[in-house]
Amino acid sequence: MRGADPSGPVPPLPPAPRASRWADLPWVWAVPAVALIIVAWLGLSALAERGPTIRITFDTGEGLEAEHTTIRYKDVELGRVTRVGLTPDRSRVVVTAEMTREAAPLLRRTTEFWVVRPRVGFSGVSGLGTLVSGAYIGMHPGDGDPGARDFTGLESPPPQQGLAQGQSYVLTAAKLPSVSDGAPIYYHGVQVGEVTGHELSDRDGSVVVRIFIYQPHQMLVHDTSRFWVSSGLQVSVDAQGLRFGTESLQTLLSGGLVFETPKEAFAGPPSSPGTVFNLFATERAAEDAVDPVRVSYRVFFPGTLRGLAIDTPVELRGLPVGRVSALRLEYDPATDAIRVPVTIEIEPHRILLPGETTPPQTGEAQATEEANRMFERLIAKGLRVRLGSGSLLTGSRVVSLDFVENAPPARLIRSEPYPELPTAGGSSVDDMTVSATKFLDKLAALPLGDLIGDVRDMVRHADAVVGSPALKRSLDNLDKTLANAEKLTHDTQQQVGPLLAKLNTAAEQLNGTLALLGNDPRSSTDLAHTLSELKDAARSVRALADYLERHPEALIAGKPTESAHR
Repeated sequence: MRGADPSGPVPPLPPAPRASRWADLPWVWAVPAVALIIVAWLGLSALAERGPTIRITFDTGEGLEAEHTTIRYKDVELGRVTRVGLTPDRSRVVVTAEMTREAAPLLRRTTEFWVVRPRVGFSGVSGLGTLVSGAYIGMHPGDGDPGARDFTGLESPPPQQGLAQGQSYVLTAAKLPSVSDGAPIYYHGVQVGEVTGHELSDRDGSVVVRIFIYQPHQMLVHDTSRFWVSSGLQVSVDAQGLRFGTESLQTLLSGGLVFETPKEAFAGPPSSPGTVFNLFATERAAEDAVDPVRVSYRVFFPGTLRGLAIDTPVELRGLPVGRVSALRLEYDPATDAIRVPVTIEIEPHRILLPGETTPPQTGEAQATEEANRMFERLIAKGLRVRLGSGSLLTGSRVVSLDFVENAPPARLIRSEPYPELPTAGGSSVDDMTVSATKFLDKLAALPLGDLIGDVRDMVRHADAVVGSPALKRSLDNLDKTLANAEKLTHDTQQQVGPLLAKLNTAAEQLNGTLALLGNDPRSSTDLAHTLSELKDAARSVRALADYLERHPEALIAGKPTESAHR
């Protein structure tokens, strides 16, 4: 073999490599491919998480921004605003938002939406967190079947930002009380609800106040519950004096409502949502509204009725039994005079008969007739109606039912429209006022002008006497006399001292002499004994002188004997 390698056979050459289609493709294109895959995955995930699109209508779009404002429930984001526009009539704002799939079951017919923004009012401060994060739309799921897509937003947040469960009720009043939206509602001093809104009825002009009671406190609301206004600080001046009352500091700013339920009402079921109640202005008005029966009477008081007003209390033995319900001027053609009939309402259930612990439940007609018979018996025993003073500070009055001793005969006059009760004189204060008025009238009738003229003449004459020269000379002489008397008194005082000293010395010397003579009858130096002997000696000398005067010869011949005399 030509050209063969003598060392052995030569192996065959490897096959030539074949060129691939991807060999010339740069590896840098792998990066956008991976990115595209990621974007596709994220898009599919977003589509998978995307929920329904909803529309919410608000009065204003303040604080709302497309692609920035979120929709939250319990501070969890469930949607985002995609567009903010206007309705076709440009009267409201329409917000379009895309919700998450998780939010779809919560979109019901009564679901509520509102804008959470900083709010400062008398009822408190809310939404401070939005100062940093911006406003957002709050959400509260409602009831009903899911699937709703169009909603009307609330202008104010629901109670407790929609986080509190409970029931809503309606209160009606003649005018709007001094409470604001969000004002608290109290039961026995504990806040159990709040005011959610109010509106004016165009049908009758009344005011509707909507309230919300938190769960489980709605069990306290029954058909016999009474609601009244507690506008922070209550000040009243009546016959019981000056009284203050308040619920809380918040009530002082925003006002508040209070309600009370009778104990016997808890035996029945609570009121259903939406029940309508009357809203009273005061607690007293709420208490008076539950009085079972009121019997009206008319009273004609003599004299002025200044200080008497509607709702003036009527008292029996100092305890309230009614109130004044009407006052008006009335012309009486029979007497051609103006009189003022006072209509009072008596609550007979406040007066229990012996053996009763609670007032009997009777009809209005029967209760009225029983009250009339009771007053007929009491009037026969001296019951009369008086107009007294309730407060000297304010000048208010009080109608008092009192028993008058030795009262003239009277009776209950059954007239129309109401029976008439007999009256008696007013209180002692009124009597003093009448007496003072009479005194002033008499004083005004006096000739005060003549009296004042006489007094002026007297003063003029007195001035002339005081200014006369004779009175001045008399006063000068009186001054000199007083000066001499003062000098004499001074000299006498100087001489009296030494004289008293000499008298004291003489008294001491006399005391020493008496002590020297002694006062003992057994002593020879006794002064009394010496004086007695001197008296006897003087008596003997007097007898001798008398004898010598009769017998002078005795000086020569001596005294004759007894026998010679015989």
